[in-house]
Amino acid sequence: MNRLRKLIIVAATVLLAGASISYSPHVSHAESHKEDRYRHLDEHLDFKYPLPIMFGVIMTLKKEHKYDLSLSEAIDILHSMKKVEVMDSYLDFRKHKVESKEIRRIVKQVYDIDLERVSELGAGKQVSTYPKEITDGVKLKLADESIEDLDAYIQSLTKVEVMDLYLEHYGKKIDGPEIRRVVNQIFGVNLDGISSLEGSGVSLFSKDQWISQYDNDLFVVHTGLTDVDVWVYPTEYFIEKTGRTELPIGLQNGLKALGFEYSEEKDALYYANPTGESVPDQFKGHTLGTIIGFIKSNYADLLKPNSDHKNHESKDVD
Repeated sequence: MNRLRKLIIVAATVLLAGASISYSPHVSHAESHKEDRYRHLDEHLDFKYPLPIMFGVIMTLKKEHKYDLSLSEAIDILHSMKKVEVMDSYLDFRKHKVESKEIRRIVKQVYDIDLERVSELGAGKQVSTYPKEITDGVKLKLADESIEDLDAYIQSLTKVEVMDLYLEHYGKKIDGPEIRRVVNQIFGVNLDGISSLEGSGVSLFSKDQWISQYDNDLFVVHTGLTDVDVWVYPTEYFIEKTGRTELPIGLQNGLKALGFEYSEEKDALYYANPTGESVPDQFKGHTLGTIIGFIKSNYADLLKPNSDHKNHESKDVD
């Protein structure tokens, strides 16, 4: 058992010590306090997720297995879970209604995506492209306010303010899938899609921050501040292992078929939405699908740590 695993088990044991064996349908004040007590341990231990998230997910897993699950088994399961599963499992633990600010905290803790920063920068989905459902919900929440031009007022709000108002209108307890849908509609951050990027070989830089990045990623998908444009280029890891400084011809052809062109300024394949609006999710999905499919067919071995990459160093993959 390596040192990190021992640390995880020890820390999780501390977290679970004193926790009620019975699983209350609500998180009590005492249980919430227990989470807070151990937040400072995150500064000293290198965990995949912050301790409060680990605590909640482990408690949910133990309940699902009728407590016939050892701590080390629960940790193994947690580490194999996708981020979307971790988020939902933690929300299952937090049985009470989760407020807007807490949702943003959970997104930061699970995905390491700072929605507050996205809002401050005015990044992500353009205000003018909010779905009608979102703007209608905000309007209903503001119906009793003396605001002459609601549309103009909503466009002046930050994304955080729009989220807060919409969820106040929404009212009822909101589950994981619905949270992710609302986050995507307001911020243009597709948490479901991001969860699937782990192990895919694709890094994503968007909203002026790394949305997904792993050591063995091969290519970067980089979007502009408001998602109007996107460009693709190889990672340093790919360059180091293959000797290539450009995208393989086969991948270039696949992306050009979607409308990408080479940009000297970006030194990358580049696409800008001709409408001037944020690139739609469907286009993002096609772009990521093209890259991931190419990796699976041609460079899957590069995703394995310490693998032999000599076969790719000089071969031009079509």
